Amino acid sequence: MRRAHLLILLAWLLQTASWILPAVKGFLGSRIDRGIPGWAVFLSETCALRPCGVASADPWYGTAISGAGVVTTVLFLLGSPWIVWRASRRLRRAAALVAAAAFVVNSQWYVFYVPVRSDLGVGYFLWCGSFALLAIGFSGSQEQATGLNPRNGNPRCFNHN
Repeated sequence: MRRAHLLILLAWLLQTASWILPAVKGFLGSRIDRGIPGWAVFLSETCALRPCGVASADPWYGTAISGAGVVTTVLFLLGSPWIVWRASRRLRRAAALVAAAAFVVNSQWYVFYVPVRSDLGVGYFLWCGSFALLAIGFSGSQEQATGLNPRNGNPRCFNHN
């Protein structure tokens, strides 16, 4: 198995673990809950994109970050397997850029939005890290798909060392 495929597999494992492990400790400042698992956070964040019957108290940028997180997660879950098995080199390059952008966007929770950063659980960091690993894996699989030896640029079939 190639290094890029191992990174992509690790990204999927991190994404899976992030759904089970606590993504938020308490509810952003309160210590009522021991931890809210990633799947529950994902379902609550979908309210940014669909009517949930309760008005959001988030400012506009909190709603934007929530919506972006939902979209990037759905793209990760549905799009990344297709990219790995069916995509062209050009599409893998684009997917690597999209995954890197998703990592930057999803990091906004930590950088700008959450008032008490210690309230973010291990699930959040695994979730963010899965996008970074996916981006690195896609960029590595794109380089390996060229058929050129990365050391000297010759076609792999002519490298007998």
